[in-house]
Amino acid sequence: GDFYDFYLTKGDTLNFLVADVSGKGIPAAMFMMRAKTLLKSAAQTSKPLAEVVTDVNDALCEGNEANMFVTAWIGQMDIVTGLVTYVNAGHNPPVIKKNGKFEYLVSRAGFVLAGMENFKYTETNIQLKKGDVFFAYTDGVTESINENRRFFGEERLEKVLEDFRQSPEKNIVEYVGKNISEFMNDSEQHDDITMLSFIAK
Repeated sequence: GDFYDFYLTKGDTLNFLVADVSGKGIPAAMFMMRAKTLLKSAAQTSKPLAEVVTDVNDALCEGNEANMFVTAWIGQMDIVTGLVTYVNAGHNPPVIKKNGKFEYLVSRAGFVLAGMENFKYTETNIQLKKGDVFFAYTDGVTESINENRRFFGEERLEKVLEDFRQSPEKNIVEYVGKNISEFMNDSEQHDDITMLSFIAK
């Protein structure tokens, strides 16, 4: 049920998102494809991001007898200026490295997609500069459990990202994934794990 996407629109706008669909199996996969398709199609319009997400939410609510929903963090970045406009639809906050330090991008989250018809989403802006790092993920990361029934957790994720700065490894997603695997050891993975990261140029 997890998915991510990124694509250019209007020539200089990078659209990117990470999302998590409720449920498992084929129904979740089908709902995921519908949500992904609607979001990409709506992003091609000239509407502000908040209106795009509001329209997609209303479309997903139609015919949703199974009461499925999607949490999503959706961003649009002007690749020339580095200005990011985003909407958080009930999703985990991403982590951003600005001024040399990783911190969670805490902001008021809107309701999950497909959870309430006619919900009006709002958008927020953040300015990224050259060298800033963006890292988004689904709850399968922080809710990974080891043999002692302990969660990987947000504090551990933040520490792992800080440690990455001193690591010779170049791929932040692979580095976090390796740390999750070492933390879980031989424990069974109970949820999808999805991550998306980029460095502002």
